[in-house]
Amino acid sequence: MFSMLRYSAGYSPLYRRSFYSLLRGCLSPEELCIHAAEGGHTSVCMVDINNFYGLIRFLKAAKRAGLKPLTGVTIAPDGGSSFTALCLNASGFARANRIITSLLATGRAEKREAQTVKNYCAGKPEDLSNPGYDPMEDLVENGWDGLWIVSSSIAVLERLLNRDRNNIFAGLTWGRPFARLSSWARKREIPLLAVNEGVYLGEEEQNLYHLLRAIDLNTTVDRLTQQELPLPEYRIVSDSEMERFFSAVPDAIYNAQRFAEEADIRGILREEYIFPRFNGYSQEEAYRLLKRLCLDGVTRRYGSMRPDIHKRLFYELSIIRKKGFSDYFLVVYDIVKRCPRTCGRGSSASSIVSYLLGITHVDPLKHNLFFERFLNEGRKDPPDIDVDFPWDERDRALSYVFQRYRGRAGMVADHVTFGSRSSLREAARAAGLPESEIEKIIRQSRYGSTGGIPEYLLRAGERLKGMPRHIGTHPGGVVITPGPITDYTHLQPSQTGFPVIAWEKDATEDAGLVKIDLLGNRSLAVLRDCIELVNKKRKSPITWEQFNPIGDKKTRRLIEHGDTLGVFYIESPATRQLLKKMGRGDYEHLVIASSIIRPAANKYIREFVQRLRGGEYTALHPLLGETLRETLGIMVYQEDVARVAIKVAGFSPAEADALRKILSKKDRELRLDAYRERFFLGGAKQGVDRGTMEKLWEMILSFEGYSFCKAHSASYALVSYRLAWLKCYYPLEFLVSVINNRGGFYAPQVYLDAAMRMGAKILPPDVNESQWECTVSDGAIRIGLSWLKSIPRSFIQQIIREREAGGKYRSFFDFIHRLSPEFSRMRVLIRSGSLDSVAEGLSRPQLFLSYFHTNKNYSLFGLTPPVAVGDYSWRTRVLDEVRTFGLVISCHPLEIFSGIPSKVRAMGLPRLIDSDKILKNVGRRVTIAGMLIAGKEVLTRNRSFMSFVSFEDPYSVFETVLFPRDYERLKSKLDTGVLFLVIGKVTEELGVCTIEVQDLLPFRSLK
Repeated sequence: MFSMLRYSAGYSPLYRRSFYSLLRGCLSPEELCIHAAEGGHTSVCMVDINNFYGLIRFLKAAKRAGLKPLTGVTIAPDGGSSFTALCLNASGFARANRIITSLLATGRAEKREAQTVKNYCAGKPEDLSNPGYDPMEDLVENGWDGLWIVSSSIAVLERLLNRDRNNIFAGLTWGRPFARLSSWARKREIPLLAVNEGVYLGEEEQNLYHLLRAIDLNTTVDRLTQQELPLPEYRIVSDSEMERFFSAVPDAIYNAQRFAEEADIRGILREEYIFPRFNGYSQEEAYRLLKRLCLDGVTRRYGSMRPDIHKRLFYELSIIRKKGFSDYFLVVYDIVKRCPRTCGRGSSASSIVSYLLGITHVDPLKHNLFFERFLNEGRKDPPDIDVDFPWDERDRALSYVFQRYRGRAGMVADHVTFGSRSSLREAARAAGLPESEIEKIIRQSRYGSTGGIPEYLLRAGERLKGMPRHIGTHPGGVVITPGPITDYTHLQPSQTGFPVIAWEKDATEDAGLVKIDLLGNRSLAVLRDCIELVNKKRKSPITWEQFNPIGDKKTRRLIEHGDTLGVFYIESPATRQLLKKMGRGDYEHLVIASSIIRPAANKYIREFVQRLRGGEYTALHPLLGETLRETLGIMVYQEDVARVAIKVAGFSPAEADALRKILSKKDRELRLDAYRERFFLGGAKQGVDRGTMEKLWEMILSFEGYSFCKAHSASYALVSYRLAWLKCYYPLEFLVSVINNRGGFYAPQVYLDAAMRMGAKILPPDVNESQWECTVSDGAIRIGLSWLKSIPRSFIQQIIREREAGGKYRSFFDFIHRLSPEFSRMRVLIRSGSLDSVAEGLSRPQLFLSYFHTNKNYSLFGLTPPVAVGDYSWRTRVLDEVRTFGLVISCHPLEIFSGIPSKVRAMGLPRLIDSDKILKNVGRRVTIAGMLIAGKEVLTRNRSFMSFVSFEDPYSVFETVLFPRDYERLKSKLDTGVLFLVIGKVTEELGVCTIEVQDLLPFRSLK
């Protein structure tokens, strides 16, 4: 009967493996689809190993290629029998997700972490005693509704027959003998299925597969075993080859075509967005609750209702209601209300609903924030609410989410790919090159040079670049689904302790899942800790929600002088210089300054500053006079792109928002042409001349890569203003809070140096006076015991607990008697100065002798007088500070080195000056000793690299620039240390000085 079957469409490609079978596949989903389309197929099936990571990308690629997408997954447990589950429909996809989730949770992860995920998905309390998961047992017990189960293992098929024989297939693989399996299957009436385990197309992909297997196994290509080499049957073959090979079993080919016809997985890629449900409410119930909470918020935020508040609130509520977004806002509100120290940011800060719910903290009416950037009637995307938490409170918020929405939540994944340098490094290791040679190659490639790097390595690195390497976790993206999350995606364990879904952020959105970003922000912890310190001094405490110092004059002056070191969002060198040039420190201009700083906007930054300082200008077109009035005719915010497109080119709000969004995408070049044409045609209809449209389009392109909406900058600028106020009035408490949270743009040493420039004394760790973290007392900063290196956390805590329970340590002997510390810990404590206060006049070397003597001759009457021995030199004690707690507190690090002026004179270098004399030397060549504290490499329009480097000395921070020719010559020196003699010419622009570097001399090279 089988020989009479007809199959006009030829073989339908099944089992195409992509590079999402991590390090076991070579081809992208796009390449698989293009090859299938070029082969005349109407469908293609992507089957990866133990995952659906690439599924959404595959579905989109298949649609572009005009193919019907089919999918499945090869379930390959470690040490167990494998089978393939082909998805007939969305129900089968959900069943496969549950299998993958259980497998990844127990078969590919540490047992405790894995079991937690498995029980989480089942909605069960934690029980870590489960010995493991067997996918075959799962199938036998729970069936495989919506799936075709395919295996070439007789043992697997026999086991499944005990449950059901429907939709079980004996998989016959091209290139492998199948007579025994087909005969066995025929006797048991199990249908056959022809498969081609397509991994590579030709020799190039075959070699790439060798490379990937070597990387995966941490070996070299020439050491791969025969089992790891690509088998001949892994080649993607043509229809005619399949039909010839399976000519004896044409029904196997027919069944492949039958699957292609029967399968329908359109339900996986949903057209509507999937929102979480709040407390099981209906949409109308959720809306009524949302409205009530907003009205309560009006009283809290404004005192009473006003006409403008009423108009804006009910306009927003009408859109939220129409689009069915009420549940989403309620879910975010529910999360945020449990942690009031948050900063809602992004475009959601333009919403009065967000403001009234306490999700955001900037008044959108007062600051003229554009709601349509967040939501509008024509926008198809869901709302995107980002909330920052103090970095050490974020996990508490996530834990609440995963408990509250148990079995319905997952973190968004990060698909970590091979980068330019990592691909080169991995390829070199797989080729067997020694590490020294690899480092040389990487260093060379880092500086943009490929000369001398073997051609085969460059080719291999280029082929690897962009391929997925492993799965990580998005910094804060969480999805919550209305039902079990495995109906939509699979989960896997992560190092964060929270389960992760299959997809990264773009694929998550394409799948219809709505992401909430819950992110950790160190500066919110700085703000929290500083307020707590300050409130100990104040009669009237500062409260988080009411703390709004944006009208404070002293704070404004601090900002306009660029004295913002340590102040979140506005402490980078570029921003501090911009603030000085602008000479404005009010909140509105701070919002502008923090938004206009973006990679492609230098030309417009200069123009804006000139206009701000009184330069005349005319709007590019009368239509834009009011639209860009606030920013003096310059597009600064993402909203400006949309507003200009609407005003000048007649875009609809939805079209304008789509243009804005495309500018941030990696593939923007492929999609911008259509918008450019639409923009110019629209401008022509409005009577705008071509030259003006060219200038406007050029300004729009300055938003490529990343840029900010006004609401986002307004939210962060409020945090900046709060921190700047604290720096103004409580500078030491502020700097200590920055240091304790290891937060800020710079290293902790830079903030300590800033405190020393203010006249503060920095005190070493002390077993009697120090707390866990750094503290402020009587105008001095005391280093915390947690900064001590090589001492376990538990012992530091023991020092503090014992002191609190039994009082301060009365002597060196008392400390030893109460804690019995081992020598390795005593060494750090002595050399760091932590025991100086109980030394009873003994030097640090004498303390060592006393410690050894005490251990040999324990005496209740104290220490035997030690042998006279000299103390360590001042320089040794300073170096001990670095060795024992990683900071220099006795002086500025530059002051460790003596004789610098004489060396400068002996070398015939330009005049040596301190940084506070830079302004007096504009136009001159100078030499300055500096400690490197920050650097940024940038690519010029001419595709050359240059660099901006920040240094400091005991007097201030100073900025330098290395132009391409000098940077090419000097860049290797920047890797040799942090202390330099900087030689260059002082230049000045709008009162801000920069040194154009001509030479760098590392201190270690000075004789």
